[in-house]
Amino acid sequence: MERGIPSRRAVMGMSRIAALAAAVVLAGAARTAADVCAYVANSGNDTVSVIDTATNTVRATIAVGQTPRAIVLTPDATRAYVANGRARTLSLIDTASNTVHATFPAGRDPRDLALTPDALRIYVSNGSSDAVAVIDAATQMFVGSDISVGNAPRGIAVTPDGARAYVTSVVDDQVAVIDTATATAFDTIAVGNGPTDVAVTPDGKQVYVTNGNAVSIIDVRTDLVFRNLRIGHSPRSVAIAPDGTRAYVTNNEAVFVIDTAPPSIDTSTPLTNPTAVAVTPDSRRVYVASGNTVVVLDATAHLMGAAIPVGDTPMSIAIADVPTGCGVGGCDGDCTGDGAVTVDEILTAVRVALGSQPVSACAAGDLNHDGEIAIDEILVAVRAALDGCVPD
Repeated sequence: MERGIPSRRAVMGMSRIAALAAAVVLAGAARTAADVCAYVANSGNDTVSVIDTATNTVRATIAVGQTPRAIVLTPDATRAYVANGRARTLSLIDTASNTVHATFPAGRDPRDLALTPDALRIYVSNGSSDAVAVIDAATQMFVGSDISVGNAPRGIAVTPDGARAYVTSVVDDQVAVIDTATATAFDTIAVGNGPTDVAVTPDGKQVYVTNGNAVSIIDVRTDLVFRNLRIGHSPRSVAIAPDGTRAYVTNNEAVFVIDTAPPSIDTSTPLTNPTAVAVTPDSRRVYVASGNTVVVLDATAHLMGAAIPVGDTPMSIAIADVPTGCGVGGCDGDCTGDGAVTVDEILTAVRVALGSQPVSACAAGDLNHDGEIAIDEILVAVRAALDGCVPD
């Protein structure tokens, strides 16, 4: 081999680096603006953690009111609303900046909240007043009088057409049905003991309610329970996949997967004290609060990777495609720590991914701290290079 002429192995290695780097840059340049983000309300330390589901890392932590118990995202994911129990307020989060844009009254002891499909009205269940408050999202003011729904209302969900809201009553062992046009509860449905959470299927035909040791399933056409699935002790939260094929239920020791057509329990996965549960927009992954972490499962409840540390006592999770991404601040992929991500730093991250350089060459690119840099982590660095970043 003549001096100055690289070996075939070297040429192939450089070609792989160049090809991967080009693919990464093109992917970053051609990306859609949205990232799938999980917002986690931590009731124990009054914060919301924002998880980038591409890397399963926390990109931001937002201080909110005292004892955040529930969180929802608007359909366009530009805003998040948080119910702060002891503060008796709602926090409005601007997802573009991940900052609290406004705080306003929510009623006595807000437990849960739901939005109408047009995001113009917010329905808040208030445990101490045995009622649901309706708030105008634009003015952040109460609309009319509270709606009486039974003792100790907890979970609340609005149907996809916005015509009804379903509210659980822990003490009365029932679900109240609200006509949103008249702002009145016109029916109650008996379910099991101490119903807590509620969710409506995407087609609006069925309502899932956690209670006692079962999940009660209501037919919306008749407002009657047509199936009870035994889950075990103290079912807590329920979430239905956006594609409508599965429901996920937590109790004090596991996550259960329910096939929705027809309703039947498919499988379960043991977890330590699981509470909140939510599903990604593509219905492929499930995020479950467990202890002071969030655990990621696949659609059939198999564990995926390590648990994600969040705040204290996570109680609610909301997931959506956020137009502006999951985080502001920080410079993921800033190998030199100078406050910007350059093409050379992206190439360094690519070399680490290919194994030709150690991870210490770009520790800032190893977002989940597993000793490696993956393609998803490189894409995050590309976004930082394209969009700019601000050091933490």
